[in-house]
Amino acid sequence: MERAFYAADPTFDGRFVAAIRTTGVFCRPSCRARKPLPKNVTFVADAAAARAAGYRPCLRCQPESAATVHVREIETPIGPMTLGVTDHAIVLADFSRRAMMPAQLATTRRRIGPTVVGDAPLLDRLEAQLREYLAGERRGFDLPLETPGSAFQERVWSELRDIPYAETISYRELAVRVDSPLAPRAVGRANGSNRVAIIVPCHRVIAAGGGLGGYGGGLTAKRFLLDLEVRGYSSRGLKSAPSAW
Repeated sequence: MERAFYAADPTFDGRFVAAIRTTGVFCRPSCRARKPLPKNVTFVADAAAARAAGYRPCLRCQPESAATVHVREIETPIGPMTLGVTDHAIVLADFSRRAMMPAQLATTRRRIGPTVVGDAPLLDRLEAQLREYLAGERRGFDLPLETPGSAFQERVWSELRDIPYAETISYRELAVRVDSPLAPRAVGRANGSNRVAIIVPCHRVIAAGGGLGGYGGGLTAKRFLLDLEVRGYSSRGLKSAPSAW
């Protein structure tokens, strides 16, 4: 948190606030006001906790004002997807028809801010990179993400991003990687709560016996994505992908 605050990293907005002892105000991580000495800063979960401790909101960064999430639905080869961005980060990219979509939108509104249908430069960038990936023309994404969740969820989502293109691991292996070897089901639930499909590649996690396991976008979509990556991997002149399912 300290590193994010002193770097004024906007992708940490909504995850915590910084309470400044010398001024009595609390700020977003991205606040551009002059930074105090570390000894004069304490980090708390949210604005409510800061107010309860006697701090008032910073007039410059206005930490209690919610960001606006611009949303758009696009058609893809694996069904419609709903995309959402703020001015500085991707906050949503999920399958519109999945049963959890209302809950995903509700979580986005609660953790980030209200949603509005409309255009935004980052939406165009997100859509373009997704289309390149789905056409087999892109293997990684260069996009800022803001996906606040529980500490456990964030560990799982971070580990998912480290799974290389065209490789797969089991839910049990993922549980081991996040230091929860006895919790593969909890890992599966964290996967299911991932609000940024494909970019945070939960489709690369499969069942221990080699089956597909579950997927919010449906197993047909999961098979499509895994097959797409194998073809892309093979196109580099290699005979097979590093792992199979």
